[in-house]
Amino acid sequence: MSQYLDEFLADARDRIDSLSNAILTLEKIVKEGGSEEERAELINQIFRDAHTLKGTAATMGFMKLSETAHKMENLFDAIRNNQIELTPELVDLVLDFLDAIEAMVNNIEESGSEGDVDVSELFERADEFLGKGKEVQKEEKIKAKEEVKEEEEIKAEVPGEGNIYHIKVYFQKDAPLKGVRAFLILSDLEERGEVFWTNPEREAIENGNVDADVVEFKVKTDVPKEELERVIKRHPEVENVEISEEERKAGEKEYKIRVYFQADAPLKGPRSFLILKDLEGIGEIVQTNPSRGEIEDGRLIEDKYFEVVLRTSESPERIKELIRKHPDVANFEVIPKEEEIKEEKKEEKKVAQPPKQPKKPQVIETPKVKISRVIKIDVSYLDKLMNLVGELVITKGRLEQIGERLGDRELFEALSTLSRLLTELQDEIMEMRLTPIGEVFNKFPRMVRDLARKMGKEVEFIMEGADIEVDRTILEKLGDALVHLLRNAVDHGIEPPEERVKLGKPRAGRVELIAKREKNHVVIIVRDDGRGIDPEKVKKKAIERGLITPEEAANLSDEEAINLIFLPGFSTAEKVTDVSGRGVGMDVVKEVVKSMNGSISVQTEVGKGTTFILKLPISMAIIQALLIRVENEIYAIPINNILETIEVDKSILKTIGGKPVIVLRGEIIPVIMLHELFGLPVPEVDSFPAIIVDHGAQKVAIGVDELLHKRDIVIKSLGKFLSNVRGFAGATILGDGSVVLIIDIGGLLGGGYSG
Repeated sequence: MSQYLDEFLADARDRIDSLSNAILTLEKIVKEGGSEEERAELINQIFRDAHTLKGTAATMGFMKLSETAHKMENLFDAIRNNQIELTPELVDLVLDFLDAIEAMVNNIEESGSEGDVDVSELFERADEFLGKGKEVQKEEKIKAKEEVKEEEEIKAEVPGEGNIYHIKVYFQKDAPLKGVRAFLILSDLEERGEVFWTNPEREAIENGNVDADVVEFKVKTDVPKEELERVIKRHPEVENVEISEEERKAGEKEYKIRVYFQADAPLKGPRSFLILKDLEGIGEIVQTNPSRGEIEDGRLIEDKYFEVVLRTSESPERIKELIRKHPDVANFEVIPKEEEIKEEKKEEKKVAQPPKQPKKPQVIETPKVKISRVIKIDVSYLDKLMNLVGELVITKGRLEQIGERLGDRELFEALSTLSRLLTELQDEIMEMRLTPIGEVFNKFPRMVRDLARKMGKEVEFIMEGADIEVDRTILEKLGDALVHLLRNAVDHGIEPPEERVKLGKPRAGRVELIAKREKNHVVIIVRDDGRGIDPEKVKKKAIERGLITPEEAANLSDEEAINLIFLPGFSTAEKVTDVSGRGVGMDVVKEVVKSMNGSISVQTEVGKGTTFILKLPISMAIIQALLIRVENEIYAIPINNILETIEVDKSILKTIGGKPVIVLRGEIIPVIMLHELFGLPVPEVDSFPAIIVDHGAQKVAIGVDELLHKRDIVIKSLGKFLSNVRGFAGATILGDGSVVLIIDIGGLLGGGYSG
């Protein structure tokens, strides 16, 4: 079953997330008085997820996990039957169950077993809710004994008709066309009885794909074995034939069993495998359709069902009981073979016999092989593929530079085709790496609820845009940043219910997590309607902690003061808790966003709330950038950061507060020379090119010496030792092999405080 482990783990994690969010939604419906239909539908969904989780765990042999899920399922069953009410304490217990199950899943991923997760206390709490305790165990034991007794009382059935022969056909070792001979022998035997088992599989024989020296058949027939031997030996190249009669045990009977799965059932292959194992435990499987290998691989008939012929002395009820216990079985049929043959004969009689038509040439239909159009692939392969595309982009840049130097027309045409193909390849790979942001978002409803209950607060948590897709690398980094922002929103932002009521606010605070797509960006908003951030308090704390001097604080605008929260070690919390207040968090968030070549801004109003806005690229491996020159150095600025480029004439420069500005379409925009930010002498020129960038709520014009080209660039890390250098997001390699620094606009304009 190890080949199914990855699929099981992925499915289990999805079920855990689904259960966690569904139980929180159910709690909200119960609390706010939703419709009964909505409640019933949600409970059924929860019940199905828990049932499936239990079943798949049992299928994979993780019985402790299955037992834990079963206990949790009992709670949902009691809720569904109105035996217990869904109280916050019961929700806590269910969430604790999910924590234990998730811990087991993690252990399975790491070590292959559930580990030593202790669930005894959870089981006791569940029994208390169910109001059964030890009585439940007694009832289960009594029920188990009754089931055993019932099985023992099942009587043997009358055996079917015909003798069963096991036939071994030995071909000469150098015989040609063994596949054709095996097929002809199979056809001869089918004319004289029912061939219900072959070795190799029937499909291989029918397709002529047999190269073995020995072929075996099991046939049920009234024809004497001497006649069977004569028919087989008439085929050339048959060296020997062994025919043995198989004795039927008293009471044995054959049943045709057809098992249907639910359309969306996961792990159909493993579940089918387990059903076949159970059936083998009570008899002999003499035939399957499709082949056993296909069934165990999940390649079922119409992707829905499979058929088995089982010879057993057990009753149909016992067979049904074995099949019924498997999850996701939508329906099944158990038909005695005799009845099936009689029904087939009746159908044949009912059909009016048409006049005989002249024989037409037989058309041999080519069997259609259905193969899934979806494959799973390790992310590391996509990473490697992306790195190779990055190298191709660098090489393309090199060829473009050579082309420009040589001015060769044919080379330009070839480069144009190469560029188009490379762009398509890059787009396809980047598309493959996109993942719904919901994979991260789905973790947060539970986290916000737990934090709010722990701190005695009431929080309404709203999520939007979970279906927005981003590069998987961004998704992996984004989770930790959002955890910090949401924890701060609940801990620092939202006031206790009593305080909110006094302030005239709703008793429950509101925290929103929103993702939306804007052009080639993803914007993520974390918003709360709590206290807001007071810039004066921020200044005071920064001075107390020695991060700035009182003189520096006096010159800071409110926006610059608020940005102090991104300094390492800064916190406005009055006391340190295990939730926040240790001064570790916002600087980490900023660094994470910076590492993704994104930006973060904050808008806040005292008493109204705070909004953090994260602006991230869809992908962070290859980006478009504008190359610019300052003095003799070339730098790259991500196109995502640039609103427009303009030429600034000295005559249009104004001065406000001693600082140069321009008025562009009625908007006052500060002008800063990049030389100034780099600590270089500012040149005296009559005009200069500038790029307009968005810096928080304000636009800024950054002057440079020259605007060069737009290029696709591959972002390379600056490495561990240079990662703290402010103002640069990384480096890239141009076509001529030169290394160019990528400017981090937000870091350069961030107020002059380095990490």
